[in-house]
Formats: sequence, C-alpha cells, structure tokens
Amino acid sequence: LGTNGIGRAKGPATLFRSLATAALTGLLLLSVTPAAAQSFPKLTGRVVDQADIIPPAEEAALNAQLEQLETTTGRQLVVATVNDLAGNDIADYGYKLGRAWGIGDEAKDDGVVFLIAPNERRMNISVGLGLEPILTDALSGRIIRDVVTPKFKAGDMPGGIQAGVNAIAEQIQLPPQ
Repeated sequence: LGTNGIGRAKGPATLFRSLATAALTGLLLLSVTPAAAQSFPKLTGRVVDQADIIPPAEEAALNAQLEQLETTTGRQLVVATVNDLAGNDIADYGYKLGRAWGIGDEAKDDGVVFLIAPNERRMNISVGLGLEPILTDALSGRIIRDVVTPKFKAGDMPGGIQAGVNAIAEQIQLPPQ
C-alpha cells in the first residue's frame, strides 16, 4: 500500500471510499450527459412509407382518406412504416414519433400513429390520451391481431394497412364518451 500524500498508509476503507467516489462521479456524469437524439423519418404526409411497402396508388388513396378523416373529425391519424426501430421498443418509438411529429391537436391530445416495422415484424397503434376512451389499448391490440395480422400473413401488407386504417378510422369517428 502506498501513502495518501500525508504520510499515512492507505487502508481498505480509504480505497473503498475512493472507488465509491469514482463510481458515483461516473454515474453523475452519465446522467448529465445528454442522450443521443432519436432519429425519425421526416413527416412528409399522412402516410410516411420509409420501409417502401405501400405501392404509390395505395399510398395516395390512404393519404386522401386520412385527409378526409381529419377534415370531418378534427382528429389526426398517420401511418408510418419504418425500416427499423433502432433497438427501441415499438410502443416507445411510436409514442416518441407522434410527439416529434406533433400528431393530433396539442390541447386535445387526439392523434393516432399506426406504426409498422416490417423488418422487425412489429406493429403498434399509439393513441393520444384524448382518444383513449374510444380507442383503447385492448381495441388497438384486437385491430392489429384480428384485422391487420391475417392480411400480413397472407402476404398482403398494403391490404393489411388499409384494413387497419379503416378499423381505426371507424373507431375514432365515434363521439367522445
């Protein structure tokens, strides 16, 4: 054991305190260091098909349908397909994507993001708090499981997305409870 500069030998307690101080300092620095910013595709319309799974004609029809839905209800629904989730949970990614894009009325929090990550075989419907009474997590799960997934399994991704949009749109046109 060496000395601590004052002439006393460093004992196990001093060594432990030094290691504990170093560890706490490292944790403090990590908590202050900003996390890397999440990278999202650019919002280019009501349908953002980064994964390129929707043919142009179907994408145009979906955009028109979603624009009409927003005009008649004031509620915003967007469809996003992404190449990957960059290691993120799909629900977390969808929530952050909706926030980053500013989907829905800010005061009413009534936006919906229908997110598909085909390369990771994941889907999610992220719903703003203002719509949760009429588009619940349970109903969103049923739409994915019973409406969208069968079409995806049959190889009809555009048809599955259209069927999902139709089911979501039908639900969010309902008046608030």
